[in-house]
Amino acid sequence: MFYEECPAPPILQPFVTRLWFVRAQPQARYEKILPGPEAHLILNLSDPYRLISPSESSPAGSTEQPKATEVSTGFYAGLQRSYLISENPDQLFNVGARLTPYGLAAFTSQPPSGFQNRVVDAESIFPGFSELRSPLTRAEPEQAFTALSTFLQQRLRPSYRADPRVVKAAEILAREDVEIGVLAAELGISTSTLERIVMRDCGTTAKAYSDVCRFNRIVNQAAALPKGAVPGRDLLHLADYYDQPHLIRSFRRFSGFTPTEYLQVVQSYGAEYATFVPLEQVTG
Repeated sequence: MFYEECPAPPILQPFVTRLWFVRAQPQARYEKILPGPEAHLILNLSDPYRLISPSESSPAGSTEQPKATEVSTGFYAGLQRSYLISENPDQLFNVGARLTPYGLAAFTSQPPSGFQNRVVDAESIFPGFSELRSPLTRAEPEQAFTALSTFLQQRLRPSYRADPRVVKAAEILAREDVEIGVLAAELGISTSTLERIVMRDCGTTAKAYSDVCRFNRIVNQAAALPKGAVPGRDLLHLADYYDQPHLIRSFRRFSGFTPTEYLQVVQSYGAEYATFVPLEQVTG
């Protein structure tokens, strides 16, 4: 696998944090992508492939098929509340940008809530994005990063400024466990005001974002545990889960795995696959 990333140009910050480039032969036919604190704008330079979303609303035993989205050129993956499954092409070649939870609002006046927990054609938000594909099919990282950053700079809303309260809230929630009421008090606003401005700019609630960030931190720490670790006992020390059933429910909700299943899979591939977990077949 060849992977390279770089910081976004200052003009794109704080809305875009990093640009990344990957060219690889996938480890497995499928890959479970676990939710994280950032959204992604991705230009697919490989063959078309599918992203499969679990059906959250289907009752147990339902025969309803999970929703699948074919990605042939460019797509935007908003903040996710659960995992996605990538049905990988034979060779994966993507270039992308990581957006902060409030980053989308810098590029479109459309409410960000309409794009969370979804994967959509990038053209619906970033017109002209697919036109980058043809000149970049054989690109190296520097060329791809230049083209992508230039494209994004041209689409910034000239008068848009991030709400500093939302920026601060997102930074704190991404790095530590903190009660929403405590965070609101630290920012000098009410809890209801915090939830309102986070929903306005990020398209999700502060509580929901906090839950995803906490899970993302724990899986990255869990992937680095030594082989032979006891999942329930060792993972409870890594994050603020008040008991083992709570930990298991959270793992199933966000990853479709139990902690034991997760560790078995990720330890066989390595910590670099903490949030992009190879799968030989599609399961829960």
